[in-house]
Amino acid sequence: MKLHRLSVLSTLFGIGMLGVGLWVQMPLAQAQATLTSAEIYALQNDVTLNNQSTFVGASMVPQDALRTGARSRAELIFNEGTLVRTGEGTTFRFPAGQRSFELIDGSTLLMIRPGLGASRINTPEANIVASGTALFVQHDAASDASVVGVLTESPAGPVTVTSRDGEVSVQLNAGQFVSVANGAVGFVENFILPVFYDTVDMAVGLAPGDTAFVAQQPAAIQATLNAVRAESLPPLTAQVEWIGGLCEQGVSTFDQLLQQTPLMQWLVPTTLPPAQITLQMPETDVSVMPLRSLTGMAWMSNYCLAQRPSQQPSEDPATTSSSTNNSPIPHSPFPTP
Repeated sequence: MKLHRLSVLSTLFGIGMLGVGLWVQMPLAQAQATLTSAEIYALQNDVTLNNQSTFVGASMVPQDALRTGARSRAELIFNEGTLVRTGEGTTFRFPAGQRSFELIDGSTLLMIRPGLGASRINTPEANIVASGTALFVQHDAASDASVVGVLTESPAGPVTVTSRDGEVSVQLNAGQFVSVANGAVGFVENFILPVFYDTVDMAVGLAPGDTAFVAQQPAAIQATLNAVRAESLPPLTAQVEWIGGLCEQGVSTFDQLLQQTPLMQWLVPTTLPPAQITLQMPETDVSVMPLRSLTGMAWMSNYCLAQRPSQQPSEDPATTSSSTNNSPIPHSPFPTP
Protein backbone atom coordinates (compact mmCIF):
# COMPACT_ATOMS: atom_id res chain seq x y z
CA MET A 1 0.00 0.00 0.00
CA LYS A 2 1.26 3.46 -0.82
CA LEU A 3 2.33 5.43 2.23
CA HIS A 4 2.48 8.75 0.44
CA ARG A 5 1.37 10.28 -2.86
CA LEU A 6 2.16 13.83 -3.80
CA SER A 7 0.02 16.25 -5.74
CA VAL A 8 2.95 17.86 -7.50
CA LEU A 9 1.24 19.29 -10.53
CA SER A 10 -1.49 21.05 -8.58
CA THR A 11 0.86 22.71 -6.09
CA LEU A 12 4.05 23.44 -7.99
CA PHE A 13 3.36 26.87 -9.44
CA GLY A 14 3.36 29.74 -6.97
CA ILE A 15 5.65 27.96 -4.51
CA GLY A 16 8.57 30.11 -3.50
CA MET A 17 12.06 29.01 -2.67
CA LEU A 18 12.21 27.33 0.71
CA GLY A 19 14.66 28.78 3.21
CA VAL A 20 16.80 26.52 5.28
CA GLY A 21 16.75 28.34 8.56
CA LEU A 22 15.74 25.52 10.89
CA TRP A 23 17.63 24.77 14.05
CA VAL A 24 19.99 21.83 13.70
CA GLN A 25 21.94 19.84 16.23
CA MET A 26 25.28 21.19 14.91
CA PRO A 27 26.30 23.66 12.21
CA LEU A 28 26.94 21.98 8.89
CA ALA A 29 30.49 23.34 8.83
CA GLN A 30 31.19 21.43 12.04
CA ALA A 31 29.47 18.21 11.04
CA GLN A 32 31.60 15.10 10.84
CA ALA A 33 32.22 14.19 7.23
CA THR A 34 33.29 10.62 7.97
CA LEU A 35 30.56 8.02 8.32
CA THR A 36 30.88 6.36 11.71
CA SER A 37 27.37 5.17 12.53
CA ALA A 38 23.73 5.31 11.54
CA GLU A 39 20.52 5.08 13.50
CA ILE A 40 17.52 3.19 12.20
CA TYR A 41 15.04 6.03 12.15
CA ALA A 42 12.04 4.12 10.75
CA LEU A 43 11.24 0.65 9.48
CA GLN A 44 8.37 -1.32 8.02
CA ASN A 45 7.79 -5.07 8.33
CA ASP A 46 10.78 -7.41 7.92
CA VAL A 47 14.08 -5.58 8.49
CA THR A 48 17.20 -7.29 9.83
CA LEU A 49 20.63 -6.12 10.91
CA ASN A 50 23.30 -8.81 10.56
CA ASN A 51 20.52 -11.38 10.05
CA GLN A 52 18.88 -10.44 13.36
CA SER A 53 15.53 -8.66 13.66
CA THR A 54 16.11 -5.00 14.41
CA PHE A 55 14.11 -2.07 15.76
CA VAL A 56 13.71 1.71 15.54
CA GLY A 57 16.61 3.35 17.34
CA ALA A 58 19.07 0.53 16.71
CA SER A 59 22.58 1.58 15.76
CA MET A 60 24.30 0.46 12.56
CA VAL A 61 28.11 0.57 12.40
CA PRO A 62 30.57 -0.06 9.54
CA GLN A 63 30.30 -3.47 7.87
CA ASP A 64 26.91 -4.19 9.43
CA ALA A 65 24.51 -5.52 6.81
CA LEU A 66 20.98 -4.10 6.72
CA ARG A 67 18.46 -6.24 4.84
CA THR A 68 14.81 -5.67 4.03
CA GLY A 69 12.36 -8.40 3.11
CA ALA A 70 9.29 -8.34 0.90
CA ARG A 71 7.07 -5.25 1.35
CA SER A 72 9.61 -3.90 3.82
CA ARG A 73 11.56 -0.66 4.11
CA ALA A 74 14.01 1.10 6.38
CA GLU A 75 15.27 4.64 6.93
CA LEU A 76 18.72 5.47 8.31
CA ILE A 77 20.05 8.79 9.60
CA PHE A 78 23.86 8.91 9.68
CA ASN A 79 26.05 10.70 12.20
CA GLU A 80 26.81 13.54 9.76
CA GLY A 81 23.22 13.98 8.60
CA THR A 82 22.89 11.81 5.48
CA LEU A 83 19.42 10.27 5.22
CA VAL A 84 19.15 6.90 3.45
CA ARG A 85 15.88 5.16 2.57
CA THR A 86 15.93 1.56 1.39
CA GLY A 87 13.25 -0.31 -0.52
CA GLU A 88 12.21 -3.93 -0.26
CA GLY A 89 14.58 -6.76 -1.03
CA THR A 90 17.60 -4.55 -0.30
CA THR A 91 21.00 -5.34 1.17
CA PHE A 92 22.92 -2.23 2.25
CA ARG A 93 26.08 -1.45 4.27
CA PHE A 94 28.93 1.05 4.61
CA PRO A 95 32.68 0.54 5.16
CA ALA A 96 34.73 2.02 8.00
CA GLY A 97 36.65 5.30 7.79
CA GLN A 98 35.18 6.54 4.52
CA ARG A 99 32.32 8.49 2.99
CA SER A 100 31.12 5.42 1.15
CA PHE A 101 27.97 3.33 0.85
CA GLU A 102 27.49 -0.12 -0.65
CA LEU A 103 24.28 -1.32 -2.28
CA ILE A 104 24.55 -5.07 -2.81
CA ASP A 105 21.00 -5.56 -4.07
CA GLY A 106 17.70 -3.70 -4.14
CA SER A 107 17.03 0.04 -4.16
CA THR A 108 17.90 3.07 -2.09
CA LEU A 109 17.40 6.83 -2.11
CA LEU A 110 20.19 8.87 -0.55
CA MET A 111 19.86 12.47 0.64
CA ILE A 112 23.27 13.99 1.32
CA ARG A 113 23.55 17.44 2.87
CA PRO A 114 25.60 19.99 0.93
CA GLY A 115 29.06 20.78 2.22
CA LEU A 116 30.04 17.34 3.50
CA GLY A 117 32.41 16.46 0.67
CA ALA A 118 32.25 13.75 -1.96
CA SER A 119 30.35 10.56 -1.19
CA ARG A 120 30.86 7.26 -2.99
CA ILE A 121 28.06 4.79 -3.62
CA ASN A 122 29.12 1.44 -5.01
CA THR A 123 27.09 -1.37 -6.55
CA PRO A 124 28.49 -4.54 -8.14
CA GLU A 125 28.11 -2.77 -11.52
CA ALA A 126 28.70 0.94 -10.88
CA ASN A 127 30.88 3.32 -8.89
CA ILE A 128 29.13 6.60 -8.12
CA VAL A 129 30.53 9.88 -6.77
CA ALA A 130 28.15 12.58 -5.51
CA SER A 131 28.55 15.74 -3.43
CA GLY A 132 25.63 17.08 -1.45
CA THR A 133 22.72 15.83 -3.49
CA ALA A 134 19.75 13.47 -3.65
CA LEU A 135 19.97 10.42 -5.87
CA PHE A 136 18.45 6.98 -6.21
CA VAL A 137 20.41 3.82 -6.88
CA GLN A 138 19.07 0.40 -7.84
CA HIS A 139 20.83 -2.88 -8.38
CA ASP A 140 19.31 -6.15 -9.51
CA ALA A 141 21.68 -8.98 -8.65
CA ALA A 142 19.73 -11.43 -10.82
CA SER A 143 20.33 -9.42 -14.01
CA ASP A 144 23.64 -7.87 -12.87
CA ALA A 145 22.39 -4.38 -13.69
CA SER A 146 22.27 -1.03 -11.89
CA VAL A 147 20.36 2.22 -12.43
CA VAL A 148 21.41 5.60 -11.04
CA GLY A 149 19.26 8.74 -11.14
CA VAL A 150 19.68 12.28 -9.78
CA LEU A 151 17.04 14.56 -8.24
CA THR A 152 18.99 17.69 -7.35
CA GLU A 153 21.31 20.18 -9.00
CA SER A 154 24.28 20.43 -6.65
CA PRO A 155 26.55 23.51 -6.77
CA ALA A 156 29.42 21.05 -6.23
CA GLY A 157 28.79 19.60 -9.69
CA PRO A 158 27.08 16.64 -11.35
CA VAL A 159 27.03 13.05 -10.17
CA THR A 160 29.64 10.82 -11.82
CA VAL A 161 28.81 7.21 -12.67
CA THR A 162 31.65 4.88 -13.68
CA SER A 163 31.53 1.28 -14.89
CA ARG A 164 32.96 -1.36 -12.57
CA ASP A 165 36.15 -1.65 -14.67
CA GLY A 166 36.64 2.14 -14.51
CA GLU A 167 36.80 2.51 -18.29
CA VAL A 168 33.58 4.47 -18.94
CA SER A 169 32.22 7.41 -16.95
CA VAL A 170 29.18 9.64 -17.45
CA GLN A 171 27.87 12.65 -15.56
CA LEU A 172 24.29 13.11 -14.42
CA ASN A 173 22.41 16.30 -13.64
CA ALA A 174 18.99 16.66 -12.01
CA GLY A 175 16.32 14.67 -13.85
CA GLN A 176 18.77 12.32 -15.54
CA PHE A 177 19.47 8.61 -15.07
CA VAL A 178 21.70 5.94 -16.59
CA SER A 179 21.76 2.15 -16.55
CA VAL A 180 24.89 0.04 -16.17
CA ALA A 181 24.49 -3.61 -17.12
CA ASN A 182 27.04 -6.38 -17.56
CA GLY A 183 29.89 -3.88 -17.55
CA ALA A 184 28.33 -1.58 -20.18
CA VAL A 185 27.18 1.98 -19.44
CA GLY A 186 23.96 2.95 -21.22
CA PHE A 187 22.78 6.29 -22.60
CA VAL A 188 22.17 9.19 -20.25
CA GLU A 189 18.40 9.67 -20.26
CA ASN A 190 16.02 12.31 -18.89
CA PHE A 191 13.03 11.29 -16.79
CA ILE A 192 9.84 13.11 -15.81
CA LEU A 193 10.36 14.52 -12.32
CA PRO A 194 6.67 15.23 -11.50
CA VAL A 195 5.81 11.58 -12.18
CA PHE A 196 8.71 10.45 -10.02
CA TYR A 197 7.62 12.53 -7.04
CA ASP A 198 3.99 11.55 -7.50
CA THR A 199 4.68 7.81 -7.51
CA VAL A 200 7.84 7.14 -5.48
CA ASP A 201 7.12 7.12 -1.77
CA MET A 202 10.79 7.10 -0.81
CA ALA A 203 11.08 10.68 -2.13
CA VAL A 204 8.60 12.09 0.38
CA GLY A 205 9.84 15.37 1.80
CA LEU A 206 11.58 16.69 -1.31
CA ALA A 207 8.72 17.96 -3.47
CA PRO A 208 6.02 20.66 -3.31
CA GLY A 209 3.24 19.87 -0.89
CA ASP A 210 5.59 18.16 1.59
CA THR A 211 6.04 21.06 4.00
CA ALA A 212 3.70 19.60 6.62
CA PHE A 213 5.42 16.21 6.44
CA VAL A 214 8.85 17.79 6.93
CA ALA A 215 7.64 19.85 9.88
CA GLN A 216 6.57 16.66 11.69
CA GLN A 217 10.05 15.14 11.58
CA PRO A 218 12.76 15.39 14.27
CA ALA A 219 15.20 18.29 13.94
CA ALA A 220 18.02 16.26 12.34
CA ILE A 221 15.67 14.82 9.71
CA GLN A 222 14.19 18.27 9.02
CA ALA A 223 17.65 19.74 8.53
CA THR A 224 18.57 17.14 5.93
CA LEU A 225 15.26 17.28 4.08
CA ASN A 226 15.27 21.07 3.91
CA ALA A 227 18.92 21.31 2.86
CA VAL A 228 18.36 18.83 0.03
CA ARG A 229 14.88 20.14 -0.78
CA ALA A 230 16.35 23.56 -1.52
CA GLU A 231 18.20 21.86 -4.40
CA SER A 232 15.38 19.56 -5.55
CA LEU A 233 12.67 22.19 -6.10
CA PRO A 234 14.40 24.37 -8.75
CA PRO A 235 14.97 21.57 -11.32
CA LEU A 236 11.43 20.30 -10.74
CA THR A 237 10.05 23.79 -11.30
CA ALA A 238 12.19 24.27 -14.42
CA GLN A 239 11.04 21.00 -15.94
CA VAL A 240 7.35 21.63 -15.34
CA GLU A 241 7.67 25.17 -16.71
CA TRP A 242 9.32 23.78 -19.84
CA ILE A 243 6.54 21.25 -20.30
CA GLY A 244 4.02 24.02 -19.67
CA GLY A 245 5.72 26.04 -22.40
CA LEU A 246 5.08 23.20 -24.83
CA CYS A 247 1.44 23.20 -23.83
CA GLU A 248 1.25 26.92 -24.62
CA GLN A 249 2.36 26.15 -28.16
CA GLY A 250 -0.98 24.41 -28.63
CA VAL A 251 0.20 20.86 -28.08
CA SER A 252 -2.88 18.82 -27.25
CA THR A 253 -2.38 15.43 -28.86
CA PHE A 254 0.44 12.95 -29.17
CA ASP A 255 0.79 13.65 -32.91
CA GLN A 256 0.99 17.40 -32.34
CA LEU A 257 3.69 16.86 -29.74
CA LEU A 258 5.80 15.10 -32.34
CA GLN A 259 5.08 17.54 -35.15
CA GLN A 260 5.08 20.99 -33.56
CA THR A 261 8.54 21.26 -32.08
CA PRO A 262 12.04 20.17 -33.14
CA LEU A 263 12.81 19.52 -29.47
CA MET A 264 10.87 16.29 -29.81
CA GLN A 265 13.44 14.93 -32.24
CA TRP A 266 15.54 13.74 -29.30
CA LEU A 267 12.49 12.49 -27.41
CA VAL A 268 11.73 9.66 -29.83
CA PRO A 269 11.88 6.20 -28.27
CA THR A 270 15.32 4.69 -27.82
CA THR A 271 16.33 1.07 -28.23
CA LEU A 272 17.26 0.67 -24.56
CA PRO A 273 15.68 -2.55 -23.28
CA PRO A 274 13.08 -1.77 -20.60
CA ALA A 275 14.86 -4.18 -18.24
CA GLN A 276 17.80 -1.78 -18.11
CA ILE A 277 15.51 0.91 -16.73
CA THR A 278 13.09 -0.87 -14.42
CA LEU A 279 15.31 -3.81 -13.39
CA GLN A 280 12.12 -5.56 -12.32
CA MET A 281 12.19 -3.69 -9.04
CA PRO A 282 9.00 -3.29 -6.99
CA GLU A 283 7.20 -0.37 -8.61
CA THR A 284 6.38 1.03 -5.17
CA ASP A 285 10.07 1.68 -4.53
CA VAL A 286 11.89 3.44 -7.37
CA SER A 287 10.75 3.70 -10.98
CA VAL A 288 11.28 6.30 -13.69
CA MET A 289 9.33 7.40 -16.76
CA PRO A 290 11.87 8.36 -19.44
CA LEU A 291 11.08 11.51 -21.40
CA ARG A 292 12.46 9.79 -24.49
CA SER A 293 9.78 7.11 -24.56
CA LEU A 294 6.26 6.64 -25.85
CA THR A 295 4.91 6.64 -22.31
CA GLY A 296 6.77 9.87 -21.53
CA MET A 297 5.42 11.70 -24.57
CA ALA A 298 1.93 10.33 -23.93
CA TRP A 299 2.13 11.67 -20.38
CA MET A 300 3.11 15.13 -21.64
CA SER A 301 0.26 15.08 -24.13
CA ASN A 302 -2.24 14.16 -21.40
CA TYR A 303 -0.76 16.81 -19.12
CA CYS A 304 -1.30 19.48 -21.78
CA LEU A 305 -4.88 18.35 -22.27
CA ALA A 306 -5.47 18.53 -18.53
CA GLN A 307 -4.23 22.14 -18.45
CA ARG A 308 -6.80 23.35 -21.00
CA PRO A 309 -9.64 24.04 -18.52
CA SER A 310 -7.31 26.35 -16.57
CA GLN A 311 -6.77 28.63 -19.58
CA GLN A 312 -8.54 31.98 -19.38
CA PRO A 313 -11.81 31.77 -21.40
CA SER A 314 -11.91 35.55 -21.88
CA GLU A 315 -8.89 35.63 -24.17
CA ASP A 316 -9.52 36.69 -27.76
CA PRO A 317 -9.16 33.51 -29.88
CA ALA A 318 -7.46 35.45 -32.66
CA THR A 319 -4.97 36.98 -30.24
CA THR A 320 -4.35 33.60 -28.61
CA SER A 321 -3.81 31.94 -31.98
CA SER A 322 -1.39 34.61 -33.09
CA SER A 323 0.55 34.44 -29.85
CA THR A 324 0.74 30.68 -30.04
CA ASN A 325 1.99 30.61 -33.60
CA ASN A 326 4.64 33.29 -33.14
CA SER A 327 5.94 32.59 -29.65
CA PRO A 328 9.35 30.91 -29.47
CA ILE A 329 9.71 27.29 -28.51
CA PRO A 330 10.66 27.15 -24.81
CA HIS A 331 14.29 26.47 -24.05
CA SER A 332 14.73 22.94 -22.76
CA PRO A 333 16.31 22.59 -19.30
CA PHE A 334 17.53 19.13 -20.28
CA PRO A 335 20.95 18.61 -21.90
CA THR A 336 20.57 16.80 -25.20
CA PRO A 337 21.93 13.23 -24.81
